[in-house]
Amino acid sequence: MIANYTDHAANERTFLAWIRTGLAVTAFGFFLVKLNLLVAVAGGGSSSHLPVESGEPLVAAAAHYAGLALVVTGIAIIARSGTGFERTRRAIDRDEVIHIPRTRAESLLSAAVTVAVVIFCIYLAKL
Repeated sequence: MIANYTDHAANERTFLAWIRTGLAVTAFGFFLVKLNLLVAVAGGGSSSHLPVESGEPLVAAAAHYAGLALVVTGIAIIARSGTGFERTRRAIDRDEVIHIPRTRAESLLSAAVTVAVVIFCIYLAKL
């Protein structure tokens, strides 16, 4: 029997949930960037220019950068989950009680995703 199996299994499930979240955020970012290019091409512009319909270039540029920010945030979520998984795995294997310091990484990543999604919603409302 593996020592502390239930703790290791819970740690791995949490890690995999964070990986799925990071992949979903990254995919959503790619979707937003590609949607922005699709709207630019369908609107008669070239793929190098952002859509300018009824004077909304700022919203289109913000949506493009929000998509890029989501891609970077998704990659950061995956990287953060890997380090957290390994830190918790080592803590489970130790015999003494360890206090893992709290970080603001999860809060900052959640705030970045929230801001990018709000920008995306504004962008969709303006289309």
